[in-house]
Amino acid sequence: GGKDTRPLGDKVFQQTQVRKILDFLRMRKYPNDSLTSKHFPLSSKEFVCIFNFLYSFMDPRTDSVLPLTRFDEEVLKLLKTLHYPGNLSRSHFVTMGSLHSWPTVLGSLSFMCDMASIYSQKLFPNIIALGFPNKDESGFTTDRESKEKIQYEHHLDCWHEFNNGADEFPEQLRALNENLMENNGVDVERLEYLGQQKTGLEQELGSLEERGSRKAELLEQKEAFQLDIAKMTDYLHKIEIHITEKQEEGDLKTRELEEECGRLEGTRAEVVELRANCEQGKVSHLEVEKNIVLIGERKRQVETARQEVEEMEKEVWQKEIKVSREKELMDSLAKQINSLAMQEGLKTQSGETICLHVETFQGGRGEGTLANSMRTELSEMARSSRTLTRNTERELQEVVTLSEKFQEEVAMRKKELMSKKGEVARVVEESTKQKELVDREELLYDRQLADIRDQLHHLKSQDRDNTELKQRELVSAKDKLEKLQQKRKEEEAAGREFLRKVADKTVSYMEECTGYRDQAAMAVLETARARVEMVRRAGTEIQEKVDKALKDTERHFEGH
Repeated sequence: GGKDTRPLGDKVFQQTQVRKILDFLRMRKYPNDSLTSKHFPLSSKEFVCIFNFLYSFMDPRTDSVLPLTRFDEEVLKLLKTLHYPGNLSRSHFVTMGSLHSWPTVLGSLSFMCDMASIYSQKLFPNIIALGFPNKDESGFTTDRESKEKIQYEHHLDCWHEFNNGADEFPEQLRALNENLMENNGVDVERLEYLGQQKTGLEQELGSLEERGSRKAELLEQKEAFQLDIAKMTDYLHKIEIHITEKQEEGDLKTRELEEECGRLEGTRAEVVELRANCEQGKVSHLEVEKNIVLIGERKRQVETARQEVEEMEKEVWQKEIKVSREKELMDSLAKQINSLAMQEGLKTQSGETICLHVETFQGGRGEGTLANSMRTELSEMARSSRTLTRNTERELQEVVTLSEKFQEEVAMRKKELMSKKGEVARVVEESTKQKELVDREELLYDRQLADIRDQLHHLKSQDRDNTELKQRELVSAKDKLEKLQQKRKEEEAAGREFLRKVADKTVSYMEECTGYRDQAAMAVLETARARVEMVRRAGTEIQEKVDKALKDTERHFEGH
């Protein structure tokens, strides 16, 4: 297995894991309800019972995966197949109750409890959803249930009814039909409406087939209408030419108005300057009166030009209203001719249905009941698309907020890392100072030893009787020196060990911070991709539905 980073030797951590295991066992109705934290470390028999109970959530077909005796080899194989991250051996399970082995055994039991929780809370409740993923033909995730899942649930419902003695399943079939309709986005009410419309059109077709032919009369009406259309087309062409001329005149007036506005601005600037001069007394009374007369004349010219522009705009507006009415009249005539030709089945020599195309008009495109319903459906689809987009934007904003929180946490971790680095640097500096102090003390002791030796030689030369006393002092000094050297070595070893531990903790902390940062970045990236993909798919589906609806509308109009 990989490296197990859990603090299994920590007493607090051990108590937390024991409480977690007991909570799971009580929640899942473990047979031995009298089990408490006082029974930990567990006996071999109780360990096997708990292990088998936890394993039954991962494989319900097996009640006793471990025997009550000689289970050490089997448990190692099972934990290896489950990819247990820690290192285990037979001795841990043989000496389960010892202080050395129990933390490792507790770690394996906690791992089994976590696996059982995942299976019971995450996998088993969602086993049908996991077995039938919501994916399209290209393998992309969709917001609809798969057809296989719906059929599987239908078969389960039928199986329950069959076990209860039923031979027919009308309710289940009706539910299957409704689920498939809803999952595929089929509007049942619209299907019923289209069926009713089909019935009405068939009845209308039958009534039209029973009526007699009015071909000759309609041909005469057609010729009369065509003459009217030709006259009206010529008239409208003249009206359009007149409108174009009026628009050119309006553009000319607009340009003139702009020029007048420019001159007006210049005049205003000149007036401002003249007023300033008047206030300062630089002009005569006659010149002031002259300027007042000029200002009044300019204002009258501007007002006259404004009135002319307003009259021109009114005239253009009336012409546009008149043209619009004439176009509506021609449009209604063309629709009457086309509807009569369709009712009587009038066709040309080439076999095509007689139909007048008035291309110069904006009319002739009236929408029937189907177009109105199609417009309503498209409006609902656009509204749902906007709602989905707003929800996606809100979720994306939540993801961005979560990303900012993770970034703040990473920044805080970086600050803590910098403080730890500062502490390491301070410890290294103190260690260096300690080394220098020890070196100075050693040099001092060496000097003292040299002085003592000199004194010893001096005393030997002076008095041979004090040799034994000096030798004892020398031995004492050597012992003191050795103790000091030993103390220095121990302090140096302790300092090196401290530095090693600090360095290990710093490296592990840096790895943990890097992991948090990578996890946060990956979570934000995956969520953003999922949301963007969801929006893209929604847009694609809406576009496909709109295109399909437009094609159906075009086919409907072409068919009529």
